[in-house]
Amino acid sequence: MDYNTTKDKDQTRQQDQTQLKDQDQTKDQDLTKDQDLTMDQIRLKDQDQTKDQDQTMDQIRQQDQTQLKDQDQTKDQNRSKDQDQTQLKSQTRLKEQSRVKLRNSLTEEQVGILQNKEMTRSQKRKAFMGSLSEEQRAMMMESNSFRQQQRNELRNNTATCEQTQQANQYRGGSSDTSTGKNRKGQR
Repeated sequence: MDYNTTKDKDQTRQQDQTQLKDQDQTKDQDLTKDQDLTMDQIRLKDQDQTKDQDQTMDQIRQQDQTQLKDQDQTKDQNRSKDQDQTQLKSQTRLKEQSRVKLRNSLTEEQVGILQNKEMTRSQKRKAFMGSLSEEQRAMMMESNSFRQQQRNELRNNTATCEQTQQANQYRGGSSDTSTGKNRKGQR
């Protein structure tokens, strides 16, 4: 019987060892699965972090581009203002030269008409205009042309909608044409 008992014990030991191996293999498989899951989770986290970093970099790039555009626009506006001021100074100089030229061409009679205190403004204008030579009329038209051109450019270049509305409010006018009334509120 000893032989059978030993044999049974050996078989039991072998079965126990096999069970232990199976358990170890199962544990190893479970551990491998857990490791795989953990690695997948780490990969997903890394992917999410990479996406977040990419989004952040895109936002920074967009902000940089916007800042550059704003800077370029400001430079262009400043350049345009400088050009406008230079042009305005040049036109003012031409206008002044034209006026000086007209003044220098006036006769004593014409100066007397302009300085006459007894005449009304309209009488002075009528008498003065009648006394002008063709050359003086041309100089006066040139001077008036410069002045009108300057006014038009100033209106076109600097008046924004807001400024126009403010000017209308200051004058007591209204930009609302739906009532059909003019600036003084009459038809």
